[in-house]
Amino acid sequence: MNESMSRILLFCSFAGPAIALDRFLGYCDVSYIACLCVTIILVLLSYGQQFLNKYYPMNMITVFWGLIGFMLVLMFMCVAHVGVYITYALVPMVSLFYCERRIYIISVVMNYVMILVSNAAVSDFRFSLRNDLHEPLEWFLGVMGGYTIESIAIGVAGYYLCNRISNHFRSIYTSNIVLDKKYRDEEHKDRVTRAVTSLYQCVYVIDLKTMNYEVVQRDRFVSDVVHDEDGLAANIERGVFALVENEDKQQMLEFLDLSTLPARLEKESMIYRECMGKLHGRCQLSFILVEKDEQGKPSSVVFTLRKIS
Repeated sequence: MNESMSRILLFCSFAGPAIALDRFLGYCDVSYIACLCVTIILVLLSYGQQFLNKYYPMNMITVFWGLIGFMLVLMFMCVAHVGVYITYALVPMVSLFYCERRIYIISVVMNYVMILVSNAAVSDFRFSLRNDLHEPLEWFLGVMGGYTIESIAIGVAGYYLCNRISNHFRSIYTSNIVLDKKYRDEEHKDRVTRAVTSLYQCVYVIDLKTMNYEVVQRDRFVSDVVHDEDGLAANIERGVFALVENEDKQQMLEFLDLSTLPARLEKESMIYRECMGKLHGRCQLSFILVEKDEQGKPSSVVFTLRKIS
């Protein structure tokens, strides 16, 4: 927002040449010197805002440099007989985007004080242009009555908007922190899972209800001998007998029988069988219970195959 404030101030510096053109066309009596001063002051404020934002981005001086500076420019324009009306609302409006109630309230109060002082300073001049008033105080009270009502309306409406904006961005910020933490936690868990599964030659997650499976880990040798289109049971058998000796084939087939697996896991959380491997010495096969259905029967398991010696 400090950077945006610098751009706003630089853009507003074109008000000086615009007022000078108005004077040239004969629509106002503002001096060219006043127009030049407005432009120079706003340009200096803009570059000052950039400097402060570069070295002191979180300092409150940086925040109020542009806001107070712009108020002083408006006061100078008013004293220089430039008609300032709706532009008075610019400072409170810009301060809203800092999304800070304290900054907004200070801006509204200071803006009202600036309007008060400015109109008090030009009350004699404005009174001289009127024939229906008896003294400058009448003009001042009439004008300030209107500005007071408008300032209260702007202040209350702006405060409501400031609360909504602040709460909105705070909720977004909080959500991002929660999501970032969740992402980092999940990423950490994923790394741990990958580290653990890398110890296995095969890791399948099996749904016993549908007989669908997900390959979590499968080394290259197993991938070369299995064919996913053959089905789950054939897939597991091919992978196992590609890595283990066939001497206990009947026992291995009984252990790998998925039709009897739910009954074998009803009272166990894991069952395993060891055998001789063709490549790496002894191997261990295991079925690990993951989830049970409403009737308490195993519905999801993990099948693993790893070398143990």
